[in-house]
Amino acid sequence: MKKRIRNQSELKVYIQNARAIPQELKQEILSWEEIAHSPYSHSYYSNRKKRWNYTPIGCYRVSNHWNFKGKSKSGGQFVHSRTDIPVRNHTYWTLAVFTGKVWRVIKSLPMEKK
Repeated sequence: MKKRIRNQSELKVYIQNARAIPQELKQEILSWEEIAHSPYSHSYYSNRKKRWNYTPIGCYRVSNHWNFKGKSKSGGQFVHSRTDIPVRNHTYWTLAVFTGKVWRVIKSLPMEKK
């Protein structure tokens, strides 16, 4: 994210103005009691306790990228944000919930035209 967002109100405005996120998924994100966003990408979470190496069970995520390789502290590789079914990256936005092992896909919608 290029703009530094300082609070929940600014984050909600940012999401409302995001042109690529499908309207249905914007509404989903804005319905969450709390919203967190990744400092590295356009990923949104329903729990502010989400960290790179910790995801609370039941946390929702909306993002346009899933199943990407990362490195563990021990130097090995792993798949980050692994979904239970294949999803399209960068052309679709996907809503999923974390089950403790994988993200269970709820819906996947094409990116809005800019």
